[in-house]
Amino acid sequence: MAHQKRGKELHITVNNVRLRYFDWGTDGKTPLVCLHGHTGQAHIWDEFAEAMSADYHVLALDQRGHGGSDWAEDGYERNRFVEDLAALVDELKIDSFVLAGLSMGGWNSLLYTAANPARVERIVMVDIGPEASQESKAMMGKRPPTPMEFDSIDSAVGMLRQANPWVTDDRLRLDVSDRLKQRQDGKWTWKADPKLFNTPLRDMTDPDLLNRYWQAIESIPCPILEVRGAASPLVSDAVLSEMKRRGQELLSVDVAEAGHVVTVDQPQRFIDATREFLSSS
Repeated sequence: MAHQKRGKELHITVNNVRLRYFDWGTDGKTPLVCLHGHTGQAHIWDEFAEAMSADYHVLALDQRGHGGSDWAEDGYERNRFVEDLAALVDELKIDSFVLAGLSMGGWNSLLYTAANPARVERIVMVDIGPEASQESKAMMGKRPPTPMEFDSIDSAVGMLRQANPWVTDDRLRLDVSDRLKQRQDGKWTWKADPKLFNTPLRDMTDPDLLNRYWQAIESIPCPILEVRGAASPLVSDAVLSEMKRRGQELLSVDVAEAGHVVTVDQPQRFIDATREFLSSS
């Protein structure tokens, strides 16, 4: 695997939580802030960030409770993540920027932008919508619980490979290594707060949150690009069609041979799929 640049590792404390983020330079360029998904971490954006760093000042954040950021004593309600993003860009004196959000990061992007429409120039939403497909809803509660410890990196790779035939071996191993840490007893466990695992996300069922996401789609004035993993069932054609009907300027593209975490499954195809949208700002 070719050497992958990983950005400059930095930390910032907002809302009493110390957050880690990665900075790909280029001062003077439009900032592009990247938000990972639930139980994920910022390195899912590495290839994309490196590719976009010629045109953008890319920042990829480990959100509260994830990656190298602190676990949060005041919890993980959706508003807490949005408040962290708001405080981060204020602290870094970022007045206007582009948002890229995968899964949960897309929800956070919608809610932030709905509240701060003048500050976001465009949004890349990755494999997430205001509500889940009927197929995804039917699968809720039927998946086996996520194991919380592993004997080795290999065993974790093996588990995740079962559900993902698309990602390369090298990229899967790298992603697993970025998500796990080794305990003193030699076992491996997730870096993300255990509270985040094996609890259904309210975003999929809570009427208030669903309504807020749809209202955001309707109210946001900037262009939005929805990027679906072609093999992911999460954003159905019906939901996407409704997003386009309600959104003011909403485009979409599907990435072949990719599941939910499109940036990891098909890094180069994701870059190709988003480049035109991001270069037209």
